[in-house]
Amino acid sequence: MSAPHSGSPKESNVLQQGGYRKELGFWTVVFLATGGILGPAVGFTPVSVLALSGPSGILSWVIAFVLIFAVAMAYVELGTMWPRAGGVAYYPAKSSGPIVGVMNAWGSFVGYALAVPSIVVAFVEYLSYWFPALYKNDILTTLGIVTAILVTIVIFFINTLRIRYMGQLNNVFTVVTIVGLIVVSVVLLGHYHANNFTRFHGFMPFGTTGLFLAISATIYGYGGFRQPIDYAEEVKDPGRTIPKAVVLTMIITMVVYFLESISYAGAISWKGLGLSSGNWAGLNTLAYPFVSVAHGIGLPLIGLIAMATMLVASFKDGYIYFGGASRVGYSLGQYDGYLPKVFTKMTKNGIPLPSVILVLVVSSLYIILLPSFSSLFPLVASALLLSYAPGPLSLAIFRVKYPNETRPYVLPAVNVLAPFAFMISSLMIYWSGWASVHILIPSVFVGLLLLFFYVRRSKITADDIKYGVWLPVFQIVIMILSYLGSNNFGGKNIIPSPWDSVVVAIVSLIFYYWGLRSGLNWKDREESQENPAS
Repeated sequence: MSAPHSGSPKESNVLQQGGYRKELGFWTVVFLATGGILGPAVGFTPVSVLALSGPSGILSWVIAFVLIFAVAMAYVELGTMWPRAGGVAYYPAKSSGPIVGVMNAWGSFVGYALAVPSIVVAFVEYLSYWFPALYKNDILTTLGIVTAILVTIVIFFINTLRIRYMGQLNNVFTVVTIVGLIVVSVVLLGHYHANNFTRFHGFMPFGTTGLFLAISATIYGYGGFRQPIDYAEEVKDPGRTIPKAVVLTMIITMVVYFLESISYAGAISWKGLGLSSGNWAGLNTLAYPFVSVAHGIGLPLIGLIAMATMLVASFKDGYIYFGGASRVGYSLGQYDGYLPKVFTKMTKNGIPLPSVILVLVVSSLYIILLPSFSSLFPLVASALLLSYAPGPLSLAIFRVKYPNETRPYVLPAVNVLAPFAFMISSLMIYWSGWASVHILIPSVFVGLLLLFFYVRRSKITADDIKYGVWLPVFQIVIMILSYLGSNNFGGKNIIPSPWDSVVVAIVSLIFYYWGLRSGLNWKDREESQENPAS
């Protein structure tokens, strides 16, 4: 049994006719993924982990790296086996059927589409440091909203360029971001106070609970690793390029984030920040943490460099996620049949223009409806994370269903790492908190309405429902656990920390094996009808 793969004549024709241009080389892919990770959060998350855990928060970057790495490499195998634009929306539909497919695909699109306005709003919030009229009372002003929409339109036009030109532009912006962050961090290291790590209530002032909360925050920092998967059809040699690019990206970002946190912790002047000595939690009250610490030690120029770097980081993140969203929209129409075929039409530049326009409209609407980063970001995180869990499961199903497919990269110990990756993905959903989960999971169910377009092409059978019902049940159970769980994540504390996470981990493994069995039993009718060549 075999699905169309990269080596078959049929697949080659599809790639040629699809219109995507294979113009992304190794370093462009590295900077695309690195740029996707080092976004607006670089100005806050490295400090937030210190607020949550004190000096021990710097360790959370290494621990989170280890936890998320299995998830990343599971997607690397998928993306190199069957390179698909917006592949995150394709693989679960191929492995588990239309019910799982549509809920995952819709969650993916919502996450990417929400990411763009959240990033643009963050950009304008940073800009308000120099232009206060853009942002007041924790939301964008009318002028700020207009500015954000204009920035989104600029990002839209960047995404109509050939991928080669967008890649070249991103190379410059990502290098500027990395250099800016390193310069700021190195200068702060020059004002390093070792006693900051031990003097005020020790290295772990909030104990293991604080470190655990820091890990749950930092693990989101690596989320942009999927960009090479979303742009896979435009990568010159995905089988060789994507695995190396993702690994290098993860290492680069871990080093940058770690350097930011350790340099900030060492450079803190509590008096200069206006905080009482050892008030780590107070760091979360700083509007511009790196500007504040720079001014606190008498280096206002470093504060300006930090702010400029945050602006560049936010802007480039915006057009990267905009492109990812448009490719997921393309996948919904081209491969899954969940959107009308109009969204698959390509320009001569190799861009799915109708899908790009859709992202522009959705992004602009959300900027108007939710004009603050704090209101958008939790929703973005949850929506993106909802689409992470099915990937490792699809990988395990494909290993059994398509054992003879060419796999340029093979995830080792798949029977251990695939369920582990699913478990970590599930915990990430839970850790995003009740405030986000109770909104996003019901909204994902709205995606079932997209089956209207699917049934025009193919019927929904009893088997589709039988073998796909595990995902909606899983999401409902996660929502219930989020409500009952620790108040650290907005729950009622009926299941206190750390037992809440233990319960989520165990429950996720139960659903993993339910989903695995269901996927192995589900039959891809279209494939059977087409009888593709092996």
